[in-house]
Amino acid sequence: MKPLAVYVVGVGARAGASAAEVSALVDEALADARIPAHEVAHLATVEAKGAEAGIRTVAADRGWRLVTWSANRLSQVLVPTPSALVGEVAGTASVAEAAALLDATGRQTGTLVVPKRTSPTVTVAIAQHSG
Repeated sequence: MKPLAVYVVGVGARAGASAAEVSALVDEALADARIPAHEVAHLATVEAKGAEAGIRTVAADRGWRLVTWSANRLSQVLVPTPSALVGEVAGTASVAEAAALLDATGRQTGTLVVPKRTSPTVTVAIAQHSG
């Protein structure tokens, strides 16, 4: 039997990003990739953003677990579009893509299906994992 495909949504955000903005960008990315929300395993971000109300609200409203990673762990993940600016601010050159590529145990098992996309204060990426 073919393994179930599951997805991880990686999110980065500036301080104070609203749940509406996070939600809109997540919805856009899921729709563009034709990924049903029930196939999302969890939402992931850097530890420093794990307390952001906008991110927490989106995860809770959708019934998704919120998984956070240290900037050090995310900095070890190879991503297609690292950002020097994000590296200076967050301590890792990628939050959304790196977080999406890690499974719930911290292994880099994902394949990006939605590379990072941005809105004024939010970044989202989606990776597919075999579940």
